[in-house]
Amino acid sequence: MVYNGIMVGIFSWYGVPQTFIQRIKSIKNAGFDSTSIWLGEDNRREMGLEDKPSIIRDCGLILEYAHAPYGNINSLWDKFRSREMEQEIERHIDYCSKNEIPILVIHLTKGYRIKEANEYGLIALRRLIEHAKDKKIRIAAENTKQNNVLEKVLNEIQDPALGLCFDTSHDNLYGDLKFGIMEKYRERLLCLHISDNDGHVDDHWIPHQGKIDWEAFTHRFPREYGGILNLEILPKGKTADGDALLAEAYKVIKEIEIDIHAKRSRSLENDVKRMDHALPPGAVGEGQ
Repeated sequence: MVYNGIMVGIFSWYGVPQTFIQRIKSIKNAGFDSTSIWLGEDNRREMGLEDKPSIIRDCGLILEYAHAPYGNINSLWDKFRSREMEQEIERHIDYCSKNEIPILVIHLTKGYRIKEANEYGLIALRRLIEHAKDKKIRIAAENTKQNNVLEKVLNEIQDPALGLCFDTSHDNLYGDLKFGIMEKYRERLLCLHISDNDGHVDDHWIPHQGKIDWEAFTHRFPREYGGILNLEILPKGKTADGDALLAEAYKVIKEIEIDIHAKRSRSLENDVKRMDHALPPGAVGEGQ
C-alpha cells in the first residue's frame, strides 16, 4: 500500500495493560496515523478478532497489517505437517481479505531449528502467494533469526504479492550486515517493525534507547518506500505510563520521519545536479 507521504503508526500492543479499546483511543490521541493487530488465540480472551477492524477504523486510524502467529511455523518446512500450516496461513489471508487489511505479516521460522528453505515450504508458500493474490492481499515475510531462509524464499518467489517486513531490532541482533536485508530488498519492502535494543536481547525499545545507529538507518532507508513508519515497541522497564510512552514514541518516530524526508530531498537534489552535469553543452532547452 502506498500512501500520500510517509505516515507513522504503532502496533496495537505496546506493553501497557489496558483494554484494546483504550489502547486504540490512546494511539489515536497520541497522533499516530495507523495501527496493526495480532491474530493469535491469546488475543481472543479480550475481544473477538471480528470486532477489532471496525474499532480501529471508527477511531480514525488506518489498519496497516495483521500479524500471523508463528508458534508452529517450523512445520511449514516439514514433509508431513506443511499442508496443515499452509491451511492455517490461508485462514489468516481470508481474514485479512474479509476485513480489508492489505498486508499479512508472517515469520518463516522460529528459533534456529530450520537451517534452510526446502521444497515442502517453498511449494506451500507458492500456493499461499496465489491464494493471497486471489484475495488481493500481500504477504510480508519478517526477518528473524534465519535470514538465509528469508533470502532464499524472496529470491525463489519473485512475486509482487510477497515482500519484506523489516524489523530493526531483529536486524540488530541477527543481521550479518546492518540494514543489509532492507537495502537488498528495498523495492519489496512492504512494512516495518521499528524498535531498538542493546544488541544482546530482543527488547523492542523506543528508538534511541538502545544501540541501533538511527543515523545510518535514515541514511540507508529506501527512497522507494511509500508505506508507514510503524513502531513495534515495549517499555524499557517493568512499568510504564501508557500515555507518556506513546507521547515519547510519537515524538521519536516523527523525528525519524523528518530525517528521512530531509535525506530524500538532498538525495533528489544531488541526482538533479548529476543529471545537469551529464548533459552536453547546449542540451538544456533544445527542441523547445
